[in-house]
Amino acid sequence: MSEVLHLQSRAYPVHHNSPALSLESFQVPGHGELRPTAGELGTLVYNPDHTIELDLKEIITGMITLPGTEIVGCHARILSAGSILVTYALKHEADLRLLPLADLDALDARVNNVLREADAPVLAAVLTAAAACGLVQGLALRPDLASNGEAAPVDRQSARYNCHFVTREPPWATDPRLPQLTPGPHCRILLPYTYAWDRDPATPLHELRTMLEPTDIATAQQSLLVGALLGGRRILVDLAKAEHPTTDVHAFRRFLDGVWSDYHHLDGYRIESTQGPRATYLAARESIGLDNTQERADKLLGYVGNSLLAAASQRTEALDTRLNRVASSLAMVAAASFSLDVAVFLLPDVSLAPRIGVVSSLIALTAAGILAVFLPNRRLRRARPGRGGAGPTGRVPRQRTAAPAPVPALDPDGLPAGPAPQP
Repeated sequence: MSEVLHLQSRAYPVHHNSPALSLESFQVPGHGELRPTAGELGTLVYNPDHTIELDLKEIITGMITLPGTEIVGCHARILSAGSILVTYALKHEADLRLLPLADLDALDARVNNVLREADAPVLAAVLTAAAACGLVQGLALRPDLASNGEAAPVDRQSARYNCHFVTREPPWATDPRLPQLTPGPHCRILLPYTYAWDRDPATPLHELRTMLEPTDIATAQQSLLVGALLGGRRILVDLAKAEHPTTDVHAFRRFLDGVWSDYHHLDGYRIESTQGPRATYLAARESIGLDNTQERADKLLGYVGNSLLAAASQRTEALDTRLNRVASSLAMVAAASFSLDVAVFLLPDVSLAPRIGVVSSLIALTAAGILAVFLPNRRLRRARPGRGGAGPTGRVPRQRTAAPAPVPALDPDGLPAGPAPQP
């Protein structure tokens, strides 16, 4: 094995209430038992932020194998701010120190794709069991996940991940396209979401997870915003297709409340963390463009909010129109019933034929009134042409023919005669 430890930290946005203090073991159907433990973010200096720790190594290694790679650890951290961090620790047979940065990045992408496809059912089962046993409570899923009946709060589209290479004196240089950033000690930003750490790869994994917290917190915030952008785009697609009755406005509002609450909870890391991790966190934010993503989310979600208000106003107007029509038809039915009662009272001794005639005429009048209420008036719906325009119902004005000018009289010299003298 090489002297490089390859770490991948994946962030899933899962909006939930704060983790419970009492932790009990729970069963994952088909995968055995998990025992959660209490933890906290180790790089905070002012206020602690509690976490729930789950060791997934036994479950993952029993189902996933990577040729030429050993999975030495797999750990899940449920943050109180509505995010779950899944961290893999990998060792490769090849010496990663000999690879150029482009090949190193390609290797990491291939490994991540294989792991994401292989561990998707496992993570879904774990999160579903955690939600079923009450370890994760008060879920606010993205509307499309809820409407599709997804049992597990796994939003794979919104997930983002960091790549970390831990080794002594990392040989890779920073990509020249990145701006000049100054992270904290032991950290070198190679590419967006890609970091090299000058640390002994034999360091215990729990210490390495603490070291990675600044960059992983920034990535968790990015995943929250990406989930909000995807949810807002889905709402706009429904509105553009006139499918807004299928959109649960209140579920989307609760989802956005969770997004912004969790985002600003994590954003407090910039003032709650110690100096070194704070510098790494701010540099990671800039390298992945987190502030730009926040601005885009603000604009898109503001536009979505205006569109939902317009759609709600349109639905209210249509509902009022239908209610008015129903009220008018009920009034006509009541009037017809009253007229029938009056006719029966005034004509008690009339034969059957006049009575049938009165009843049938009242029924016909009532039906005609109801049809007149519910059938749209074509004249009202037809666009009225402007004044002087030749619309569908407009009349084309008759053209006037100008009278021919009189031919002037000629004098004896052949010139037009002048006007007659005035008296």
